[in-house]
Amino acid sequence: MKSNYKALTGMLFGAGISCFLIAKQQECINRWKSEAEKNRALFLLMDQWANIKQEGKNLEAYFERYHYKRIAVYGMSYAGMRLCKELKHSGIKIAYGIDRNAGNIYSDIKLITPSDKLEDVDAIVITAIAGFDDICDELSKKITCPFLSIEDILNEI
Repeated sequence: MKSNYKALTGMLFGAGISCFLIAKQQECINRWKSEAEKNRALFLLMDQWANIKQEGKNLEAYFERYHYKRIAVYGMSYAGMRLCKELKHSGIKIAYGIDRNAGNIYSDIKLITPSDKLEDVDAIVITAIAGFDDICDELSKKITCPFLSIEDILNEI
């Protein structure tokens, strides 16, 4: 009787461990899929940007058309840094960058976090690949200006 109890306990323990490991594995797979989708979206955005540059167009013209002279950039990863670099020697002033990880990013421009005070600007360009609506909701509590998606800007040029 005791050996049956031990065997049953061992099987249940083994099954429990197996379920736990399978759940952890699925969690990793889901995280990898999410990162892959985000990287694909970033690749497509940068490809579109490269096509625009190859056609001799630039983003400065977009901002001039809408009279955005002083902007902020939300998301200081790849797309945000490219935007800052493209506008560096233009008539468009980047007042500051906004990033949740601002303290760990090197940049030539002033960087702040979304929880910091936001100075007035003509517009904020959101370069984050995901979460546009959530970012707008968060920022609109602190500042009143247009929020522009880098994807929409590239589509309009």
